[in-house]
Amino acid sequence: MTHRFNVDPRNPYDGPDFDEFCIAEKSYLSARRDRSDCIACALSKLCQAGFEHQVDLAAQGRDPSLTKDCQLTAEDLTAERLFDGLTDEQVDFVKTHIPGLAKEHDNV
Repeated sequence: MTHRFNVDPRNPYDGPDFDEFCIAEKSYLSARRDRSDCIACALSKLCQAGFEHQVDLAAQGRDPSLTKDCQLTAEDLTAERLFDGLTDEQVDFVKTHIPGLAKEHDNV
């Protein structure tokens, strides 16, 4: 898929700015930030796909939120369900940065 704006973290992004939540930094960061740190991040494949989708939404003038109008059940939000499909490296990364999930997952 060709994007209207550069979404490769190795190059500067110059599209519409929006806040993107970064798990590693535990905060919202500008989409226009230096994204080179994302390349080595354990969740880069997941975050990159989300970033590309957010850029497409922002380019269309829509809300770039990935959670707007999202409806989840209590079962969807269990640690087991949230870790489903992640590699061991990705699970370890998330557990490091979201300690509450690590405790819940380890108690299962």
